[in-house]
Amino acid sequence: MISVAVHRNLLRLIGFCTTPTERLLVYPFMENLSVAYRLRELKPGEPVLDWPTRKRIALGAARGLEYLHEHCNPKIIHRDVKAANVLLDEDFEAVVGDFGLAKLVDVRRTNVTTQVRGTMGHIAPEYLSTGKSSERTDVFGYGIMLLELVTGQRAIDFSRLEEEDDVLLLDHVR
Repeated sequence: MISVAVHRNLLRLIGFCTTPTERLLVYPFMENLSVAYRLRELKPGEPVLDWPTRKRIALGAARGLEYLHEHCNPKIIHRDVKAANVLLDEDFEAVVGDFGLAKLVDVRRTNVTTQVRGTMGHIAPEYLSTGKSSERTDVFGYGIMLLELVTGQRAIDFSRLEEEDDVLLLDHVR
């Protein structure tokens, strides 16, 4: 599935190796790690993301998802869009990665799953209640990632319980 999607804003698979005991995937080195790291876990002296860079990241991630949803054949639903899965190359260009939960869309079949997959705080409410994943599932996750990008906060943060009742970033922002 990873080799089907080739776009500058999607993590490119360089190669793989399979042995009886290991399976390895080889990807390009992402020098600036992830958006989540750049927003929250910086070491002293590392640059914080400025607003023009954050905008470029948001647009790059959107382009990558748009490619998965509109230009891949068959379409691909990522199902785990979040700041930790948007990686940053040496120029801070966004690269959507981690396709471990991705699903090919077969228009002839339903996309209802018996087990909801994804990261809490990023999962669309309708996916939780119906088990049906779609492009809308990724759009919801992208929206939460945008909130993370703008606020610098995590999608779920239990430390907010000390001051308020809103653990979810979406509720906190609302």
